[in-house]
Amino acid sequence: MKSKNYQSKRLSLHNHKFQYVENNSNKKIKKSAIFFDRDGVLIDDVHYISNPLDVKILSGVRDLLRISNKAGWLNIVLTNQSGISKGLLNWNDYEQITEQMLNLLGDECQIDAIYANSTPPSELFLKNNWRKPSPNMIFEAVKDYNINLNTSFLIGDRLTDLLSAKNAGLKNFIHVLTGNGEKERDNILNVFRESYENNELLFIDNLSDFKSLNPNKKNFFKFHF
Repeated sequence: MKSKNYQSKRLSLHNHKFQYVENNSNKKIKKSAIFFDRDGVLIDDVHYISNPLDVKILSGVRDLLRISNKAGWLNIVLTNQSGISKGLLNWNDYEQITEQMLNLLGDECQIDAIYANSTPPSELFLKNNWRKPSPNMIFEAVKDYNINLNTSFLIGDRLTDLLSAKNAGLKNFIHVLTGNGEKERDNILNVFRESYENNELLFIDNLSDFKSLNPNKKNFFKFHF
């Protein structure tokens, strides 16, 4: 089942993107974006998910996407999909998972673009690789949408998510405990301790806790919601 509002593009052997075809974003004006990891942040982390029936939207996702849409922010998803290179699923399976997620979210929870990469970890350092912690999926989104990275932030459950944002020049990050978050939090705090102390890294349990963040906290980065 194809989502009528999205265009699917296979860019290369390992790179793929979905884009919302009715996006009215003025490319001449820089916009802020929320960058999301997919598995463990937006949907339940089912290892190498390939069955659309396994797609479950996590708590708080719909509310945050609605808030972001209403505020005029871009919602951009970045996802590593090495299971494709490992032969555990294929790009058709991936597209069906993506379409199911978009259909479950509905029109009120618009995602503007989804960037995916199937490069295996063994080829992480190939030139122009998109695999996180590479910043190249973020750079592709910046090229497509003229995003202001200084006012944007990323939400992830893994260290590689946050490192991709840091490598792209973002300074603002949110880490969630969903997905692999519990296993990765201590390591993230060790790597991003300075950012945490400067309130550029924020910790929440899941996206339902987003509204509990204190906008009056010293140096809290501005969401403009």
